[in-house]
Amino acid sequence: MESYECEVCGRKTKFPTTAVKIEGAEFKACSECAKLGTVIEKRPVNQTGKAYGTPAPIRYAPQSGHEAPKAKPRNYFAGLENELVEDYDTVIKKAREAKGLSQEDLALKIKEKATLIKKIERKEIHPEETVMKKLEKELNIKLTEAFDSSETFKQRSSSGPTLGDIAFMKKK
Repeated sequence: MESYECEVCGRKTKFPTTAVKIEGAEFKACSECAKLGTVIEKRPVNQTGKAYGTPAPIRYAPQSGHEAPKAKPRNYFAGLENELVEDYDTVIKKAREAKGLSQEDLALKIKEKATLIKKIERKEIHPEETVMKKLEKELNIKLTEAFDSSETFKQRSSSGPTLGDIAFMKKK
């Protein structure tokens, strides 16, 4: 007579074990330990080793003269035209107080947590873009300003050449 061993509790049993998933791991478990997880449904396997009911891969015949449209490259810098103003915390706090709202009231109006508003006003965190838009709309303020990369470069280059500038010079 064949004996089975539970991989969870180690108990030997004369009944077949059940495949279960407990916290993401798969085990062969006895009937008692199988209650701790979810039973994994095993599909019956045919003679070729493939499970019955497994969908066949879809293959499309190439069409002559038609090429698949190429995906446009994603511009990762598209949303970086504007940057958060430096004193965003005081801008938000003054606008909120001018409207006579408490942090909790403002949080309710923009459907966010009050702790988020408190952290933003203490400058512990930068508001995400969605939260920033909600605050701008509710308080009628502007929290972003146009970002001019050429101005930043001029400020940097006046303090002397950088390693990138030197590498660029040597490349020429």
